[in-house]
Amino acid sequence: MGALAIGVLVAAWALGATALAILGLGLGLAALSARLWAWRVSRNLAIERLPVGAATVEGEPLRLGVALRGRPWLAARIELRDRVGPLGERRIALRPGETVLEVDAAPRGRYRLGPGRLLVDDPLGLSRVELPVPATGTVLVRPRVPALSRLFTDAGGRGEGGRGHPLRRASGLDPHGVREYVEGEPLRAVHWPTSARRGALMVRELEDAPRDGVAVVLDVERSAIAGPPGDSSLDDAVRAAAGLVRAHASRSHDVLLAIGTPAPEVYRIRALGLDWERALDALAAAEGVDGTPLNSLLTARGLLRAATEIVVVTARPTTVADVLVGRASPGRAAALVAIDAPTYAGRPPGAASPALLRLAASGVAVAVLRHGVPLEEALAALEARAVG
Repeated sequence: MGALAIGVLVAAWALGATALAILGLGLGLAALSARLWAWRVSRNLAIERLPVGAATVEGEPLRLGVALRGRPWLAARIELRDRVGPLGERRIALRPGETVLEVDAAPRGRYRLGPGRLLVDDPLGLSRVELPVPATGTVLVRPRVPALSRLFTDAGGRGEGGRGHPLRRASGLDPHGVREYVEGEPLRAVHWPTSARRGALMVRELEDAPRDGVAVVLDVERSAIAGPPGDSSLDDAVRAAAGLVRAHASRSHDVLLAIGTPAPEVYRIRALGLDWERALDALAAAEGVDGTPLNSLLTARGLLRAATEIVVVTARPTTVADVLVGRASPGRAAALVAIDAPTYAGRPPGAASPALLRLAASGVAVAVLRHGVPLEEALAALEARAVG
């Protein structure tokens, strides 16, 4: 518009036309006003992304509040073009106050918000300003958690012939570590070998041992995943792990959730409160990675090794067969949720592998999870076989 105003003024001077000169001055004033408007808008307009309502569960609409900050009355129309991770770009016209950006049926996952753009039109329709919106934060879509009325231990760990293995339930106090002696503490709490080694009195710290120590281990190896996002073998594995953790925690069991990333993530759930919410958020963000240390995670000394019961959710039963067979003994339970990954790629179910047959014969409870088969149904089939 500025170039047009200059052209009109030059023509008016050349022709000596007053009317053209007035028109050129008007166009120049309009161009100057548009530039001033754009400068004010760019300095006084921004957005803020806000969560709306409770946490989103997969399959439900993902709703994000977008609040305009600054002076929206300077614009005739404001459009936001924002990205929600791999879900792509969304467009929405913004109004003063808060507008809701909605994504239909979002799959489970963690989505990065932005970067985006604000397209702002001036009240006279003479100019449009494009403002960058930086990427800020992420949003989680949680998995659906199946309600399980039965668990592996309801049927007991059963080997060949249906022999049941009773579980030992730990209780009491276990050594947790050592610390410096505080005056007034009983001398029976002193750990004399450590005190002699350090040259100072050291006492043992004790913590309550779990009444029912259960470890649920989720395998996230990328090479074993089949199916599209939202309906993949990993998505069903995440739902299975979430269902098992919630069912055990609802029975007042002390649960450890281990996600087998290269740097394993371990969450302790003592009750269906904040601990459970954190674990559920971790499961929401779980994605396939390469080089998961599943076998070493199970064999490492530590909290998982001390668990009374361990349940592994994996599409690679051969990888963990030796470890689970070694754990299947009186007083300790081992179970496996075997993900039949090819069925998530449209293939028919295959016959039981030698690894699964070996595990079942050794007393490891095995439930096979296939595409379209809920975990509750797989556990019911396992219980029916055990009773039979």
